[in-house]
Amino acid sequence: MDWKTSLDWYCSGNILEKEDVDLLEKYYQEIINESDSNFSPEIAPKHICNQTNIPEGSSWITAVAVILDRLNPVKTGKPRSLLVDQLRRKQSS
Repeated sequence: MDWKTSLDWYCSGNILEKEDVDLLEKYYQEIINESDSNFSPEIAPKHICNQTNIPEGSSWITAVAVILDRLNPVKTGKPRSLLVDQLRRKQSS
């Protein structure tokens, strides 16, 4: 599965395998590492936003961060979803 399919699978009530969580983590890291150059996040579908409890119109990366925070919380430092919010605010200012 690709990362979008993995996220959709999870939001449909299924359990993700370690490989799927790794795909989400890889996508998250790519977006965070490339954020300085051009951060124009793609909007996630309504059902993904609803299942991850984020506002409609939120980005895919926000949904990915929320799911990763839920499944594999950061042991030290800020949660991934908070870092995405900070990045989004930085880009819009």
